[in-house]
Formats: sequence, structure tokens, C-alpha cells
Amino acid sequence: MNSAFIKKNWYLLTPAAILLIPALMVLFCSVNYGYSISESMKAVRHFGSTSTRYAQGFTERRFKMVRIGMDGRSVYNTIKNPMERNMPEDTEWRYSLPGSGAEYYHERSIILEKDGAGIPRVKRKISRFHTPD
Repeated sequence: MNSAFIKKNWYLLTPAAILLIPALMVLFCSVNYGYSISESMKAVRHFGSTSTRYAQGFTERRFKMVRIGMDGRSVYNTIKNPMERNMPEDTEWRYSLPGSGAEYYHERSIILEKDGAGIPRVKRKISRFHTPD
């Protein structure tokens, strides 16, 4: 294509841009947050109505370092303080909460369960785009 053709027919590129921009946003959500394609599409669909508050010092990179079976002390040393803990059981550590008035947010939680020796261990990691549905 030469530049004269593009200048004369620039409007032909509009459909490509309309498809390319959302596709890049879905790819970003998949890579950055580790979401599946369907979950990434949900996050892009609600773009602009999403608000997430994270625990102080929280990063996605540190959250991804947490593994199933890891003990609670190692989780704490990796990610530090959660925003919320359900006491006295202390089995759920929430590292993100919805922003003020938001229904959609990036949910990050660790579910712990005590092993036979009474040591809390990671049973499950929740890393999803939260919707009120």
C-alpha cells in the first residue's frame, strides 16, 4: 500500500481498529491478570465500571508466586498483609476489594486450611474478575 491510497481510503482502516483495540485489551487481561479468554472478555466488556482496591504493597507478580500447599507464614512473607481476614478461623485472606460503589473488580483471595499439624496451608487461590451475577 502506498501513502496516497491510505490518505484517500483511510476510512477502510476503521473496521480493523474497531476489532483490533478490544482484541488487544483482551490479550492484556489474559497476560497481566492470568485470566482465560472468556474472563478477559468479561473484564473488557465492563471496562470503565471496574474499580479495585488492593492491599498495601500488593502486586500481581507476588500473588502469582503463591502456590497451593504453601504455609501461611510463607504467604505472608510473599504478599504481606491482606485487606481482610475472616477471624477467628483465619481461613480467607482477601487482597482486593471493590472500590467505592463498584460492582466489578479484580478479586484476589487466598483460602487456607489447617493441615494435620495445625499449620495453615493454601488450599485455593482466587484470581478472577468479580461480577455481581
